[in-house]
Amino acid sequence: MRKQDFLFGLLLAVLMIAYFFTMKAANLYENFNLRFVNVLFYLLVTWLAIRNFYKSNPDRKFNYLTGLLAGFRPALVGVFLFAVFQMINLSMDEHLMSTLEEMAPIEDTFTPFTASVYLFAEGVAVGLITSYLSMRVVDARQIDDEEYEERL
Repeated sequence: MRKQDFLFGLLLAVLMIAYFFTMKAANLYENFNLRFVNVLFYLLVTWLAIRNFYKSNPDRKFNYLTGLLAGFRPALVGVFLFAVFQMINLSMDEHLMSTLEEMAPIEDTFTPFTASVYLFAEGVAVGLITSYLSMRVVDARQIDDEEYEERL
Protein backbone atom coordinates (compact mmCIF):
# COMPACT_ATOMS: atom_id res chain seq x y z
CA MET A 1 0.00 0.00 0.00
CA ARG A 2 1.39 3.34 -1.03
CA LYS A 3 1.26 6.60 0.89
CA GLN A 4 -1.12 8.08 -1.70
CA ASP A 5 -3.54 5.19 -1.11
CA PHE A 6 -3.71 6.01 2.56
CA LEU A 7 -4.07 9.76 1.94
CA PHE A 8 -6.89 9.33 -0.56
CA GLY A 9 -8.52 6.77 1.75
CA LEU A 10 -8.27 9.25 4.60
CA LEU A 11 -9.89 11.88 2.37
CA LEU A 12 -12.77 9.50 1.65
CA ALA A 13 -13.24 8.73 5.36
CA VAL A 14 -13.17 12.43 6.27
CA LEU A 15 -15.74 13.24 3.58
CA MET A 16 -18.09 10.48 4.76
CA ILE A 17 -17.69 11.39 8.44
CA ALA A 18 -18.26 15.08 7.69
CA TYR A 19 -21.36 14.17 5.69
CA PHE A 20 -22.60 12.01 8.57
CA PHE A 21 -22.20 14.87 11.04
CA THR A 22 -23.87 17.29 8.61
CA MET A 23 -26.84 14.93 8.31
CA LYS A 24 -26.90 14.49 12.08
CA ALA A 25 -26.92 18.28 12.60
CA ALA A 26 -29.80 18.57 10.11
CA ASN A 27 -31.56 15.70 11.92
CA LEU A 28 -31.57 13.65 8.71
CA TYR A 29 -29.14 10.94 9.82
CA GLU A 30 -31.98 8.44 10.31
CA ASN A 31 -32.94 8.74 6.64
CA PHE A 32 -30.85 5.84 5.40
CA ASN A 33 -31.61 6.53 1.75
CA LEU A 34 -29.31 9.56 1.95
CA ARG A 35 -26.32 7.23 2.37
CA PHE A 36 -26.28 6.89 -1.41
CA VAL A 37 -24.79 10.39 -1.56
CA ASN A 38 -21.61 8.67 -0.32
CA VAL A 39 -21.30 7.17 -3.81
CA LEU A 40 -20.42 10.64 -5.06
CA PHE A 41 -17.56 10.74 -2.54
CA TYR A 42 -16.38 7.31 -3.71
CA LEU A 43 -16.48 8.43 -7.34
CA LEU A 44 -14.54 11.60 -6.59
CA VAL A 45 -11.84 9.94 -4.51
CA THR A 46 -11.36 6.91 -6.76
CA TRP A 47 -11.16 9.14 -9.83
CA LEU A 48 -8.60 11.38 -8.10
CA ALA A 49 -6.57 8.36 -6.98
CA ILE A 50 -6.53 6.77 -10.43
CA ARG A 51 -5.65 10.07 -12.09
CA ASN A 52 -2.89 10.67 -9.55
CA PHE A 53 -1.52 7.16 -10.11
CA TYR A 54 -1.55 7.66 -13.88
CA LYS A 55 0.21 11.03 -13.67
CA SER A 56 2.80 9.90 -11.13
CA ASN A 57 3.69 6.78 -13.19
CA PRO A 58 3.79 7.96 -16.82
CA ASP A 59 6.25 5.26 -17.92
CA ARG A 60 4.44 2.37 -16.25
CA LYS A 61 2.14 0.12 -18.22
CA PHE A 62 -1.31 1.27 -17.25
CA ASN A 63 -4.04 -1.29 -17.77
CA TYR A 64 -7.46 -1.86 -16.24
CA LEU A 65 -6.19 -3.99 -13.39
CA THR A 66 -3.60 -1.47 -12.21
CA GLY A 67 -6.11 1.34 -12.61
CA LEU A 68 -8.81 -0.56 -10.79
CA LEU A 69 -6.46 -1.30 -7.90
CA ALA A 70 -5.26 2.32 -7.82
CA GLY A 71 -8.85 3.37 -7.11
CA PHE A 72 -9.86 0.40 -4.97
CA ARG A 73 -7.04 0.54 -2.39
CA PRO A 74 -7.99 4.06 -1.19
CA ALA A 75 -11.64 3.00 -1.11
CA LEU A 76 -10.70 0.08 1.15
CA VAL A 77 -8.81 2.37 3.50
CA GLY A 78 -11.60 4.94 3.57
CA VAL A 79 -14.43 2.48 4.15
CA PHE A 80 -12.43 0.67 6.84
CA LEU A 81 -11.84 3.93 8.73
CA PHE A 82 -15.49 4.90 8.32
CA ALA A 83 -16.67 1.47 9.53
CA VAL A 84 -14.47 1.79 12.63
CA PHE A 85 -15.86 5.27 13.23
CA GLN A 86 -19.42 3.98 12.92
CA MET A 87 -18.72 1.07 15.27
CA ILE A 88 -17.57 3.53 17.92
CA ASN A 89 -20.43 5.92 17.14
CA LEU A 90 -23.08 3.19 17.31
CA SER A 91 -21.67 2.01 20.63
CA MET A 92 -22.38 5.47 22.05
CA ASP A 93 -25.55 6.45 20.12
CA GLU A 94 -28.24 4.15 21.48
CA HIS A 95 -31.03 5.89 19.58
CA LEU A 96 -29.42 5.34 16.17
CA MET A 97 -28.51 1.78 17.12
CA SER A 98 -32.10 0.97 18.12
CA THR A 99 -33.35 2.50 14.87
CA LEU A 100 -30.96 0.29 12.92
CA GLU A 101 -31.95 -2.78 14.95
CA GLU A 102 -35.61 -2.24 14.07
CA MET A 103 -34.75 -2.18 10.37
CA ALA A 104 -32.25 -5.04 10.43
CA PRO A 105 -33.44 -8.49 9.39
CA ILE A 106 -31.31 -10.03 12.16
CA GLU A 107 -32.22 -7.74 15.02
CA ASP A 108 -31.41 -10.36 17.69
CA THR A 109 -27.72 -10.45 16.80
CA PHE A 110 -27.35 -6.92 15.45
CA THR A 111 -24.55 -5.11 17.29
CA PRO A 112 -22.33 -2.13 16.49
CA PHE A 113 -19.70 -4.61 15.30
CA THR A 114 -22.04 -6.45 12.91
CA ALA A 115 -23.37 -3.13 11.63
CA SER A 116 -19.76 -2.10 10.88
CA VAL A 117 -19.11 -5.38 9.09
CA TYR A 118 -22.17 -4.82 6.89
CA LEU A 119 -21.08 -1.25 6.26
CA PHE A 120 -17.59 -2.43 5.31
CA ALA A 121 -18.95 -5.09 2.94
CA GLU A 122 -21.22 -2.56 1.28
CA GLY A 123 -18.30 -0.14 0.99
CA VAL A 124 -16.07 -2.77 -0.61
CA ALA A 125 -18.72 -3.45 -3.26
CA VAL A 126 -19.26 0.25 -3.93
CA GLY A 127 -15.48 0.78 -4.01
CA LEU A 128 -15.05 -1.88 -6.70
CA ILE A 129 -17.86 -0.49 -8.83
CA THR A 130 -16.77 3.15 -8.54
CA SER A 131 -13.14 2.21 -9.20
CA TYR A 132 -14.20 0.46 -12.38
CA LEU A 133 -16.34 3.42 -13.47
CA SER A 134 -13.60 5.92 -12.62
CA MET A 135 -11.07 3.83 -14.53
CA ARG A 136 -13.31 3.95 -17.58
CA VAL A 137 -13.44 7.75 -17.38
CA VAL A 138 -9.67 8.14 -16.92
CA ASP A 139 -8.95 5.63 -19.68
CA ALA A 140 -11.31 7.35 -22.10
CA ARG A 141 -9.54 10.65 -21.52
CA GLN A 142 -6.12 9.12 -22.20
CA ILE A 143 -6.99 7.76 -25.64
CA ASP A 144 -5.76 9.91 -28.50
CA ASP A 145 -7.62 9.77 -31.77
CA GLU A 146 -4.71 7.92 -33.37
CA GLU A 147 -4.57 5.30 -30.61
CA TYR A 148 -8.33 4.87 -30.83
CA GLU A 149 -8.12 4.21 -34.56
CA GLU A 150 -5.28 1.71 -34.00
CA ARG A 151 -7.43 -0.23 -31.51
CA LEU A 152 -10.16 -0.60 -34.14
